[in-house]
Amino acid sequence: MLADAVRSAMEVLTSRPSALVTDIDGTLSRIVARPEDAVVSEGARQSLRQLADQLALVGVITAREETVARRMVGVDSLSYIGNYALAQDEAQAAWPRLDQAKSRVRQAIESLPCVTMEEKGLTFALHYRNCEEPGVRERLLGLVGPIATEEDAKLLEGKQVVELAPRSLPDKGAAIARLAEDQGLRGLVFVGDDLSDVAVFREIARRRREEGLPGLSIAVIDGETEPAVREAADVEVSGVGEVEELLASLSLELRKDGGL
Repeated sequence: MLADAVRSAMEVLTSRPSALVTDIDGTLSRIVARPEDAVVSEGARQSLRQLADQLALVGVITAREETVARRMVGVDSLSYIGNYALAQDEAQAAWPRLDQAKSRVRQAIESLPCVTMEEKGLTFALHYRNCEEPGVRERLLGLVGPIATEEDAKLLEGKQVVELAPRSLPDKGAAIARLAEDQGLRGLVFVGDDLSDVAVFREIARRRREEGLPGLSIAVIDGETEPAVREAADVEVSGVGEVEELLASLSLELRKDGGL
């Protein structure tokens, strides 16, 4: 899988100007019980620094706040897109009921003490990874689903997490499309692992199909990967460890070619 991903990515990145964009959680960092404990390895950081010097753009797109993503990845030369590219003022206008929604959800999940809330600025997530009893996902959705509807929010599911976000929040596909257009990108490689990344995989496929632009979507596979992620991706790598190998291999290959 890794060799195929490296070879296919290099074919795309030779179409200049080209970019490599990646998710963070489950892609650059391993998913852990407490989101604040997630880390990006120094090896991955070094490869990202090198790639930023070799490509027109290396970027990170995440549901986390941009400031949190910058601190977590720790590479200043990257482009960071936090909260799926929805600006703070846009979010406040789009979801004025955010604080009220959080308060109601906090009360609702008191019956599920194993569920933890992660505030992300413009959105908030409910993690049930630490819950051992069966049926927690269904109970959680039953509790917060009606609140989301009443508070003009939408639910986004991921690996043992449910996120509440303003209905106007753009998906990652829209964010990557805007980035590619703004930067005039031709070749585009994206690495992601979860359901929210499927929108990017589909946007890359659309660019290939409708605009003839080279692109590659790489799915990061583990034991929790949803079938829809594998179905939408072009190639796969196994876990965060192979992502780190992928980044190092791409940087090495680009050095051989003198950069792009």
